Amino acid sequence: MDEIDDTVLSGLSEKDLQELSELIDPDNELLPPSERLPPQTKKKPTGPFDKQKLNDHQIKAAETSTVGENYVPFIKKPAPPQPEVPIFTVKKVTPKTEFDDMLQFLDENDLAELASELGLHGVVDQAQSRGDVPVVANSRTNLHPATNYDGATPRSYKDEEETTADIDVDETIASVLADNPSVTEVNLNNISKVTSENLDQLIEALATNTHISKLQLTNTRFKDSHAKALAQLLITNTTMLSLNLESNRIGREGIKALSKALTSSNTTLRELRLVNQYQGAGAGAEMDFAKCLEKNKTIIKLGYSFTYPAARVLVDKYLTRNLDFERQKRANVYV
Repeated sequence: MDEIDDTVLSGLSEKDLQELSELIDPDNELLPPSERLPPQTKKKPTGPFDKQKLNDHQIKAAETSTVGENYVPFIKKPAPPQPEVPIFTVKKVTPKTEFDDMLQFLDENDLAELASELGLHGVVDQAQSRGDVPVVANSRTNLHPATNYDGATPRSYKDEEETTADIDVDETIASVLADNPSVTEVNLNNISKVTSENLDQLIEALATNTHISKLQLTNTRFKDSHAKALAQLLITNTTMLSLNLESNRIGREGIKALSKALTSSNTTLRELRLVNQYQGAGAGAEMDFAKCLEKNKTIIKLGYSFTYPAARVLVDKYLTRNLDFERQKRANVYV
């Protein structure tokens, strides 16, 4: 190959050799980019690249150029001043509704009761929402109660402790066991002297009672074993309307037992409160509870802090359905 190359090259003229030396393979990756092609211009460099000088040159060329039929000289004009925009103060006006005439005749106790029924829990505290303590008239303002309600007076825990301290737990259980017609509510909320044996006795007494419609056992160390026994009672009970077991120690097993009781023959319980338990029931128990609620048509108020979003969505759906059933029943009564 070397002999053939020498023979070919010896037959070339000086001009051919000059042209051949300028034709370099651009695909040769072994050469740096600057040596793969011959120089494209014979002009000598004028200096390093300066972008600002290039921009100034282009602007100057554009200003002095007269190329084109519709040539218009370039004249740089300052931007026109922007007109001042006046600042308007928007005053919020609340339109008067048909409910204003009705609300003006309600006192603060009626307003608090209405707020709890509508779910406006920011207006009343937990005890007033459940109906444990009455709402005391607010003396801090003399404004119209329907438009400037300043909230309910904070509850006095000291007065409540003095009141609950006088409750005789054994006497209360005895009255439930005797099925006293005048006793329709049992409220043992936040009574520290309630023992586990008292709770067992109370549940056993409720099994034969036909008058208790509201049972409140908040913060009484109510646990899973009590919940299972109470759930068994609810299967045959026909008088219990409201059950409050908030702030206790009900776990997964207790929640499952109560949810199964709702799917059985119980068609009277309308309110169930289970918020703020010592331990969570878990996603599985919450889903089971939501599915059991599908078969129940009477629960319209449910208090429980669901941690599983899917269970919360199902419960909201079934509660809305039950509220519609209740509304239809009332509509049929007044027709």
